Amino acid sequence: MEKTKIMKRNLYISLSAVLAASLLLAACNGGQQSKSPARRVVTGVQLQTVRLQSLPAMIDAVGTVSSVNTSVLSAQIAGTVREIRVKPGDRVRRGEVLAVLDDRAPLAQLGMAKAGVEEASQGLVEIDHDLQAAQANLQFATATYKRYQGLLAKSSISPQEFDGAQARYKAALANEQALEAKKKQIEAKQQQARSQQSSAQTLYSYSTIVSPLTGVVVTKAVDAGTVVMPGTPVLTVEDARYRLEVSVPEELMGSIRLGQEVAVSLRKGEFQGSVTEIVPAADPASRTFVVKIDLPQDCGCRSGEYGKASLPLGVDKSLLVPRTAVVRRGELEAVFVANQNRVLEFRLVKTGRMTGGRVEILSGLSAGEQVAVTKVDQLQDGEQVGEQ
Repeated sequence: MEKTKIMKRNLYISLSAVLAASLLLAACNGGQQSKSPARRVVTGVQLQTVRLQSLPAMIDAVGTVSSVNTSVLSAQIAGTVREIRVKPGDRVRRGEVLAVLDDRAPLAQLGMAKAGVEEASQGLVEIDHDLQAAQANLQFATATYKRYQGLLAKSSISPQEFDGAQARYKAALANEQALEAKKKQIEAKQQQARSQQSSAQTLYSYSTIVSPLTGVVVTKAVDAGTVVMPGTPVLTVEDARYRLEVSVPEELMGSIRLGQEVAVSLRKGEFQGSVTEIVPAADPASRTFVVKIDLPQDCGCRSGEYGKASLPLGVDKSLLVPRTAVVRRGELEAVFVANQNRVLEFRLVKTGRMTGGRVEILSGLSAGEQVAVTKVDQLQDGEQVGEQ
């Protein structure tokens, strides 16, 4: 019995001690007021309300940059390459000599053709002199013949004398006709010689390979000393003007028109292009058609590089914020959203297209919310924007 009383007394003492400690702790806590840390107030921060705005509906089409004109320069005569004056990457002008072939054989043919022209010209000069003499002789013989006809009618000359005058007239006429025919033969020979000279001149011109356009040398297929045959590629030159060729689904063909301005993204940045050609035939395998977009000459692009064009298809309503509102930290993009108490929240967003100084927000924001658009690199989550 006594033992039971002792156990109850010890239990009571323990409970009393726990209760006293609890009261003491509560008293201590009650003596201190719970205070949250004061928010840092930032000034000079401009807020802007996010609203739905009109934004052109776009489709991104990828493609490849190519030159407007590409010329593969091949040998047109057989021979040895004597000299290559350019290398890939060199800029060339139209008419500039790029390579020289051995010209001895075509030069010899040209010399023979020129000699033929000279011979025919000299023969024509000689026949002209002979013809002038024959025409004078015919004129004299004709006058004598007509006079003898009158004298014969008056019986003033004998028939033998008339026959002599008639014979001289016929001989002079035949001589003049023969020289006229010979002159025509020489003129034909001269024309043939000139044609041979022109052909030889053309053949000789093939010994020098010139650029047909102003552009850039992109490939060199042979070196000096190489023996080439007609048709052997020597150099490839591209026009300095470039275009982007993209594939677009056939159902969108009616939405694209010639002359349309298009935003183009390339390795060296973004440029403005213009639709210059729409290939009307679709690829039966991919059901796409090709749209060609001319690029500005200062794009610094090269054939074969990747490009992307944003083709406008209409108008959408999208949430847009100024570019200055978006904070980029590594791979993340965020904005500072201000609540009704102007307290900032660092909120991750997903961005889309950019137009002018605005960025499309695909997720993370709602219309009517306010975002900070200035000093965003200096702000922290939980700060409060001071009144302007």
